[in-house]
Amino acid sequence: MLTRNSQRGPKTKQRIVEAALGLFVSQGVAATTTRDIAERAEIAEGTIYRHFESKEALATEIFVDGFMPFSNFLKQMEKGPGTLVEKIEMAAGQFYRLFDADPTLWMYIMTYQTGEQSKVPAGVATPYSVLFSLLRKSARKGDLGAFDPVLGVQILLGMIEHPALGVIYGELEGPLSSRLPEIMTAIRKILSS
Repeated sequence: MLTRNSQRGPKTKQRIVEAALGLFVSQGVAATTTRDIAERAEIAEGTIYRHFESKEALATEIFVDGFMPFSNFLKQMEKGPGTLVEKIEMAAGQFYRLFDADPTLWMYIMTYQTGEQSKVPAGVATPYSVLFSLLRKSARKGDLGAFDPVLGVQILLGMIEHPALGVIYGELEGPLSSRLPEIMTAIRKILSS
């Protein structure tokens, strides 16, 4: 039986976020209704609007709260010291630690930030933008040989992000953090060829 709880406060908001996140990942933002979220959170549907202006605002807040700390990390890492490979390893390591801590959130973030539906504001550091910038700088310095930064960013992102999908789909055993050395060995080979 569904319990209606109109209690206001952080616990209710957190239940809404957790319910929405699970539904957004399993069936997509567009296919998820506020009724679905309310049923999963065991609240009245109107309670959602006490915490969020709309379903879209809820979707955006979940993304921003999860992604911006990683974006800020990428921005600082890009400006900081280190070689191309060291910076790629720092970024991948941080992504894997965050993914291992909350795979559902990171599955959502990975899908929400890409493609035409992306809600990432202009100028916000993304794995794509930072990696492309790093590769372009290395190419200009002659450190990459014939390695095309435009294609290279796609290859490297696939090598870094696809193992997360493998963990989610049960095709690869986690945690991802333990896989970093092996993945970085493959990345070094790609960049040195």
